[in-house]
Amino acid sequence: MRRGAAAWLDHFSREFQLKKFFAAAALLALSGMASAQGYAGALIGMSKFDVDCSPFTCDKSDTAFKVYGGYNLSKQTAIEVGFTKFGAVSISGRNLVDASALSVVGAFRMPITPSLNGVARLGLGFVNVDSNYTESESAVNLYAGLGLEYALTKSVKLVGAADLADNGDVFLFGAGLQADF
Repeated sequence: MRRGAAAWLDHFSREFQLKKFFAAAALLALSGMASAQGYAGALIGMSKFDVDCSPFTCDKSDTAFKVYGGYNLSKQTAIEVGFTKFGAVSISGRNLVDASALSVVGAFRMPITPSLNGVARLGLGFVNVDSNYTESESAVNLYAGLGLEYALTKSVKLVGAADLADNGDVFLFGAGLQADF
């Protein structure tokens, strides 16, 4: 029994430390939003899960959304903090797996035209996977994405993105708006 309690305390301590790290990174990124170099955005779209449901047939896609904020370090680089709700995999209307992520990424922009930028994102995501059939998991994994930003006005952009997390097991394809401050 003592070994079980020690393992639980060790797991809780590591998870608490990771959450403190992500909270500090979020505060750092959001603190820059008060200046002219900050931005915030939101996307809505579709998620796709790469899971094996055999011997059952399951719905591997769901509605997903992402909210994020960032701070421009230069015209081409920024740091972003985001929350992504990937949705769930379901069998006969019952959720099998539900996934979300809190991410801290570097965003790297490349101008394509004066109004259009390509964006690559790379960083870490604290991914939480809840399941009705197995033990829920939380882990830090790669969080990456590719996207486009089209300037509608000087401070408002139409954005589209494809993000992946949980070692490539879950994807988000979405569109939305981003506002610069």
